[in-house]
Amino acid sequence: MDPITLGMLALLALTVMLMSGIRIAFATAITGFIGLWILRGYVPAASLASTIPQGHLSAYTLLVLPLFIMMGFFAFYAGITRDLYWAARQWVGHLPGGLAIATIFGSAGFAAASGASTASAAVMGRIALPELKKYGYDDKVSTGCVAAGGTLATMIPPSVLMVIYGFIAEESIGALLLAGILPGLLEAFSYSVMLIIRFKINPELGPPIKGITWNDRFKSIKGVWGMVVLVILVMGTIYTGIATPTEAAAVGALGALVLAIFGGLNFKKFIDAMMETARSSAMIFAIVAGVLIFVHFLGFTGMPAAVAENILSIDAHPTLVLIAILGMYLVLGMFLDGIGMLLLTVPIILPTIKELGIDPIVFGVLVVRMVEIGLITPPVGLNVYILKGVAPDVKMGDMFKGCGWFVFVDLINVAILIAFPTIILLIPNAMID
Repeated sequence: MDPITLGMLALLALTVMLMSGIRIAFATAITGFIGLWILRGYVPAASLASTIPQGHLSAYTLLVLPLFIMMGFFAFYAGITRDLYWAARQWVGHLPGGLAIATIFGSAGFAAASGASTASAAVMGRIALPELKKYGYDDKVSTGCVAAGGTLATMIPPSVLMVIYGFIAEESIGALLLAGILPGLLEAFSYSVMLIIRFKINPELGPPIKGITWNDRFKSIKGVWGMVVLVILVMGTIYTGIATPTEAAAVGALGALVLAIFGGLNFKKFIDAMMETARSSAMIFAIVAGVLIFVHFLGFTGMPAAVAENILSIDAHPTLVLIAILGMYLVLGMFLDGIGMLLLTVPIILPTIKELGIDPIVFGVLVVRMVEIGLITPPVGLNVYILKGVAPDVKMGDMFKGCGWFVFVDLINVAILIAFPTIILLIPNAMID
């Protein structure tokens, strides 16, 4: 059988397995191993399947993943999330849709300590939804804010997806993390502008908070210092070159632990944080291991080179090709997990991106942006499913409807980043200079 035909059949088989509910780690490992067996024989396939994951997963750079996840859990137990939301409430609560905007900025703050979108949605759902319900905010708006706000954790560093992309693309993880800062802030502010406009047009969506004094605002600032410390420990050390991303993650995790201890962390909560870190890390590494086997199989079939050759043969402007590729990610994001999607597609698409002259860091930020959209779009919007567990009384359909406005803003932001890639490269280039 022709290797490329075998690769296409493997992709079809993988799609069927994923649609049937098989975990992506197992589906990719099984499909990749069988493909290698057909191409190379059983003994070489078994040897490759056992050595490829170990060789890649033992990379020093991947140590950053469990450290960033640990930092997020410690930050949660330190009460940083609650304090950030309260500070945002005091400063923007008086605006039209103030509590919804506070949820966005609270999510943005927590994103600076947690690289996991689903964790951010779950945490902010527990903190913000009761307050939004208390003031009579529309359920669709409330759940949409929390679900969309959670996606900020995939863009604002530290971001697990940025680390995964850097690992696959062999690009500087430090530069990628820094590249996500301005697009992440643009996302948070554009969400807020959209909410102000919506609430001005329709005040019945929810009332502004009255009676907040300047004294209340200044008092709330003390709750922000913990996050400021973590940002300085992590991003400050990366930007100045004092520490590598892995070292900065370790320092950040230690700093979050100290803050959590002062915030009342007991032994049970410490064990809970470590267990959650272990579970999340094990899940991510299992996905990476399975997909690595499958991707190496695809490499033997020659599919990545064939895809690159076919795309490059299209007589179209590189920007149009980029838009078409991002459109593909928009569709894939409706069905696939973000980490799995990156691991499956980037090795195939990246050679084409480089041949088109598109900066891999710019492409990485844009792809992560498209993955963000997939987290809040049906049928597999993970953030919405996570939120359903927090707000069981709200219909799933209403949650997805509430996310619609945020998806619209996301697509506008993607267009802005495509037109002005300098927004992405400004801080990384300043670090190099």
